[in-house]
Amino acid sequence: RLVGDLLEPSDFAILVVPIDKAAPKGRLILPQQQTIRDVLEAGAAAIVIKEDELSNTLEILGKKPKLVITDSQVFARVSEETPEDIWLTSFSILFARFKGNLKTAAAGAAALDRLKDGDKILISEGCTHHRQCDDIGTVKLPRWIRNYTGKELEFEYSSGRDFPEDVTKYSLIVHCGGCMLNEREMRYRQKCALDQEIPITNYGIAIAYMQGILKRCVEMFPDVRKELEQ
Repeated sequence: RLVGDLLEPSDFAILVVPIDKAAPKGRLILPQQQTIRDVLEAGAAAIVIKEDELSNTLEILGKKPKLVITDSQVFARVSEETPEDIWLTSFSILFARFKGNLKTAAAGAAALDRLKDGDKILISEGCTHHRQCDDIGTVKLPRWIRNYTGKELEFEYSSGRDFPEDVTKYSLIVHCGGCMLNEREMRYRQKCALDQEIPITNYGIAIAYMQGILKRCVEMFPDVRKELEQ
């Protein structure tokens, strides 16, 4: 399950969905659609809001939501506005679990602290789409990683089925949530990285790690949280 096993009938789940220039016109992206469907199949209620509506929604809801699921791009703001007694996670973290690679991706994020000047990072997306001027994969993530590490880094990119078999030149792979890829393909990419001893993480996990909130965002998965505390 994506999220349904974390919910009981009559629970509320708040989904934070930014509607910015990177959002597709007239629709929600697949991870958001699939998460809403899984919430509904659990008999729970999905409340879908933009990031500037979270505080007001929590105030007027009248009942504490079971969890808040956010787009990773607005993790910082959503984390500040979500009380500590409410579970917080992201779509990409849920998809990492759904595809069977959450533990590996969570452990891989620690490689951000080991990067050195001149290191190469592969940012890989499972789909192909028209890139916006502030695209998360090619613009925002490289900027955030450079700011976090303070290092001069080189970034390379892959999309769709174009994933290199030889990844030994990279110091880190940052993958998307993989909503357009099946579990077998995601496990193959993860195995390529691990067999060549290259750490691999994903967008949301990397962002949560850089924000210092990763442990909080996997609190609902005790086995993953335990590994992060070792």
